[in-house]
Amino acid sequence: MSWLRVMAVLIVATAIGCEARSLDPDAGTGSIPSGIGGAGSIPSGAANASGSGGAAGAGGFDARPDIPTIQPSEPSLCGNGRPDPGEQCDDYNKSPRDGCSPICQIECFESCGVCGSGGPCPVFCGNGRLDTREACDDGNAVGGDGCSQDCAIEPGWHCPVFGRRCAPICGDGRVVYPETCDDSNTDPGDGCNGICVLEPRPDPCGDGVVEGSEECDFGSANSDTFYGECGTDCRWGAHCGDGVTNGPEDCDLGAGRNLAGYGDAGGCTPGCTAPHFCGDGYVDVETGEQCDLGVKNGESGQPCKPTCKICIDCL
Repeated sequence: MSWLRVMAVLIVATAIGCEARSLDPDAGTGSIPSGIGGAGSIPSGAANASGSGGAAGAGGFDARPDIPTIQPSEPSLCGNGRPDPGEQCDDYNKSPRDGCSPICQIECFESCGVCGSGGPCPVFCGNGRLDTREACDDGNAVGGDGCSQDCAIEPGWHCPVFGRRCAPICGDGRVVYPETCDDSNTDPGDGCNGICVLEPRPDPCGDGVVEGSEECDFGSANSDTFYGECGTDCRWGAHCGDGVTNGPEDCDLGAGRNLAGYGDAGGCTPGCTAPHFCGDGYVDVETGEQCDLGVKNGESGQPCKPTCKICIDCL
């Protein structure tokens, strides 16, 4: 048989084989045989359309589970209302504690045990924490005790320490329980004593029962020595919100003014601490930071971007 005839036979056989293969119902499906990462599975480290790692299927694997697959977003894009690459959310602003962090990540709050897609800490009156637009929060949503069901300070009261009961204002001429009198002054000996309890009853401060305009009363445990304790005058001593930076506080602008959140330079948080920000060296998980190396953020060879997001290709 000549070489020309052999070549002709090979060409015909190949054509027949290719036609038969193209008619195979399994041809071209791209399926992965069982035993190679699982039948048809996608490695769990592969990024999905949103930029986050996909879940591993049956038999799936992640070759580098220690490296997240989130691509950093450009800082200027966060706040435009559109989830751009690397963003988990975008709500048209860079405000913290509204479910979407200032760097456009779904907020999670370790302080209330909620983290991930579950959203931020519940914001409601009565949680014992000053949230946005609250003037007070005494740990309940019941009015008539100085802090209303809408967390507004009621007339005749003041609320010096959030999370604690409010106290009547003695000397304002308004009698509110547990005051038994109010003669528009705090002078003793005129029938109404300095905490607005009817005389001749002796001053009850120190008996362990909160009466009149007392802010607190722990009995013999009242002390003027320690931060955050009830003083011997039955008033709260040094505390967050008194306008004086003392004890463990970083700052204190006074009652109702410590409202700063993440990234609010020059402000003070409700807990009298300096607000965290990207670049302060503290990984603030609650606002979406993945890393924070301080001044080293964004430096060549460092794994942390200026946006406090992990940079996968920087090392």
